[in-house]
Amino acid sequence: MIKNKRPPTPTGTKIYYTGTTGNNFTASETMGIADLPVKVEQPTLHKQSRSALKTFSLLTGRDKTQVSLFEKPRFEEGINPYKESIARNTAIVGNYLIKLWQQENKDGVYTIDNLTKVAEKLNMIPQDLKTYLVYLGGYQYPVITTKDKITKGGKKQRILSTYTTNIFIIKFNSKLKKNETEDSFNKDLRVGTRYLSFIKNRDIDTVEVEPNPALRDDLRGQRLGNILTSDDFFVFALGLTDMAYKLFTFSGSNEPVKKIRLDKLIDSLGLKEQTKRQGKPRILRTIKKA
Repeated sequence: MIKNKRPPTPTGTKIYYTGTTGNNFTASETMGIADLPVKVEQPTLHKQSRSALKTFSLLTGRDKTQVSLFEKPRFEEGINPYKESIARNTAIVGNYLIKLWQQENKDGVYTIDNLTKVAEKLNMIPQDLKTYLVYLGGYQYPVITTKDKITKGGKKQRILSTYTTNIFIIKFNSKLKKNETEDSFNKDLRVGTRYLSFIKNRDIDTVEVEPNPALRDDLRGQRLGNILTSDDFFVFALGLTDMAYKLFTFSGSNEPVKKIRLDKLIDSLGLKEQTKRQGKPRILRTIKKA
C-alpha cells in the first residue's frame, strides 16, 4: 500500500498537500520535470470556540418568531425578546464575528464600520445582516464554570458557578435624526429582539461587537478550548441545511473521531422534542440524509 500518493495536477501548478508527512509538493515534481519557483498558498487560520460550536449545534433550527427588516416597523409585543433558537445564518454570523474579533479588537470590542463589506463576505445583504446581528445579541447564553477553593481547614473544594449572559453584546450606534435627543428613547421597551422594529430606519454609524467572557476564555485555550479553521469554514457552512450545519458544528466541537449513542446525539443536537413528534427512525434518516 502506497501512502501519501500525490494527486496529479497541471504542470507547474503549486499544490499544498497535507498528509501524515505534512510536506509541500509542486506539480512539476510530481510530473518528474524541473521544479518551478511558484509560491505556496497556505490558508490563514483563526480560532473557533468549542463551546460556541456546541451551542450553535444545539440551538440551530427554524426560528418561528423571526421577523424581517423589510416589514413595516412595529413593536413586536408578542415576541419573546430573548431567543430560544438560532437560525442557521444567525449562527454563521456569530462564527464570522468570532474571526473578526480575533483579527482586530480594541479593549475587547470589535467595531463594524461598514455593514455592506461584512455582508458581502457572507453572501448576504446589509438588511439581513442587521437582522442577524439583532437576533444574535438577543440570545441568552448559559455559562457553567468550576474552580478550586481552599477551605478554612486547608482542604480543596470544587465550586460550581452558573450564570447567564449574552453570547455576544451587540451595540448599534446610529445617527440621531433632526430634533431627536436621548430623552426620545428613555421610556422605550425595545429590548432584545424587539429592537428590530426600531433599527429598520436608523442610519447606522457603527456596530460594536463583544463576545462574552466565557467565549473569550475558550479562544485563549481555557474551558473547552478552541479549534483552528480557515475561511473555507464559512463558505462550506453557508451551503448546508440546518441539520447538516448542526452536525458540522457538533463534530467540529469534538474529537476527530467520536463514538456516540443515538440518544446522546439527539440530545446534543437539540432534537428531543422533534424526536417525540416524528420518532427515532425518521430522525435517524434525516441525520443520515444531511
